[in-house]
Amino acid sequence: MSSRGGLAWVSVGVMLTSAFAPAASAGTYTIDPRDTTANFDVRFLGLVPLHGKFLRTTGTLVYDRPTRQGSIDVRIDATTLVSDNARAQALARGPEFFEVEKYPSIEFRSSRFVFDASRLKFIEGSLTLVGNTQPVVLTVTDSGCDVATEQEPGRCHADAELVVRRSAFGIRAWARTVSEEVMIRIAITARQAPEEEPRPEPSGAGALIAPAPLPGAH
Repeated sequence: MSSRGGLAWVSVGVMLTSAFAPAASAGTYTIDPRDTTANFDVRFLGLVPLHGKFLRTTGTLVYDRPTRQGSIDVRIDATTLVSDNARAQALARGPEFFEVEKYPSIEFRSSRFVFDASRLKFIEGSLTLVGNTQPVVLTVTDSGCDVATEQEPGRCHADAELVVRRSAFGIRAWARTVSEEVMIRIAITARQAPEEEPRPEPSGAGALIAPAPLPGAH
């Protein structure tokens, strides 16, 4: 089953992560794998829906609110692929689809955030799946950010979806029974990385210390 294809795109989604909302301050955000989900859907014989997901997604978002510029890199752990059907899961993880042993990760790298007024609408970038890299566009359906407090770091979330043609990545197995198009829906949470505090200089730093005289010198 071509769950493999779907899964891939999943990864993509993931990434959209959070180019998010204006409330967030500029900074670096780390995708939290505990609060991030990536799901995919394909059709078997055009009728029966097949579902799957990846259990671990990581990555980094850098976003500057005033300029709406930034980047996001997302890595999906393909070895965590699971499906609601045991046979489908085995096929998706195998050589006909994701080949998770050979390609243990799926990666997305953004190239541009696209806004409509103050709302993030799309994230353009590239997806690398089973050794093939293709341009993709993620559609962001919801996004937002919470400002950092003394107790909690800044947090951003985003929901996104993507439809991918699996054959574009060389995934052509079961073409007559598994849909060519794969729908991926992703919900990600990214938390702002704490800023490093400057290290204090050693006491007396910067002061010149006279060398001790050499034995016998006068």
